[in-house]
Amino acid sequence: MNRKIIKTAVPVLLMLFLSAGCGSRMKALDYIELGQYKGIPVSRMSTTVSEEDLQKQMDQLERSYATLESVTDRDTVEQGDVANIDYAGSIDGVAFDGGTAQGFDLEIGSGVFIPGFEDGLVGAKVGETRDVNVTFPDDYMNNPDLSGKPAVFTVTVNSIGHYVVPEMTDEFIEAKTEGQFHSLDEVRQFLKEQTEASLTAYAESNMYSQLLGQAVANATLKKDIPADFLEEKKDSMIRTAKSNAEAYGKSYEDYLRDYLQMDEATFEETIKISAESIAKQNLVISAIAEVEGITVSDEEYDKEVADMIAEYGFASEDDLLESMTKQDIKDAILLDKVQAFLAENAEITQQ
Repeated sequence: MNRKIIKTAVPVLLMLFLSAGCGSRMKALDYIELGQYKGIPVSRMSTTVSEEDLQKQMDQLERSYATLESVTDRDTVEQGDVANIDYAGSIDGVAFDGGTAQGFDLEIGSGVFIPGFEDGLVGAKVGETRDVNVTFPDDYMNNPDLSGKPAVFTVTVNSIGHYVVPEMTDEFIEAKTEGQFHSLDEVRQFLKEQTEASLTAYAESNMYSQLLGQAVANATLKKDIPADFLEEKKDSMIRTAKSNAEAYGKSYEDYLRDYLQMDEATFEETIKISAESIAKQNLVISAIAEVEGITVSDEEYDKEVADMIAEYGFASEDDLLESMTKQDIKDAILLDKVQAFLAENAEITQQ
């Protein structure tokens, strides 16, 4: 939908809220009394890439070329080792989904597993099976049903290894990238530019979100929003979520679970509760557009359709319109234009 928002690190549920269309048969100014939306003070985050952050990326790149070699001079797990393990987790003696694996390579000290698991293997010998007692974090997002619960993992250590990092020379980089880069300096510059671009996109999206949120907070409702308009907003968000699920190659149910940590009933209840605030936001966007004469031209619509077809792999406009409506696309363009207007007229300070 709104490519500017989808490409950046805006929380998924907020993305769905923002993509719930602005357009309507209603005249927004009949329902909205606009407050201040020009000259809103806002802080724009820095997009400078520090040398420390850049070095971390270079270190990660170096690590990506590491090879795993067996440890042969000892048989006891130490911090920093890669232990190949079989494990089976249970709570009150009952196995749970996702708690069992065989032949898993776990770097001890990496923090990949929940607290206590990796430390519980230090000192274990190859061939040994031991029980590791842990407690899932209270905010365990991978499976909220496990949050805060104590568990026992029965773990067998199959073997021990360690990563060997190669020397990162210009020749090594050129060979590994098949001539795309000829030196470490070229790689470093590429990573810097990519990170700056990502930070710039995030800073813009974050600033837009702040400005729109403040413009909505400054506005007041003149009268109740009609029920059919609220229903329209809910339908738009459900349609967007289903379109996103398809784009990610997931079922609707899996998309809601993996990205929103909700089932279908919870999602629909959430957007039902939020419908009025979402509708108010949409009306504020439309009201600002009405006052300022911001419209969406046929040329802008055609360009957006062409961009979305190219970016998301739709076969044609008809194929695209199976996932969303023309009004959805026009609303996304209008949102972009209103947000750009708010930014152009804001009092921006740089962090």
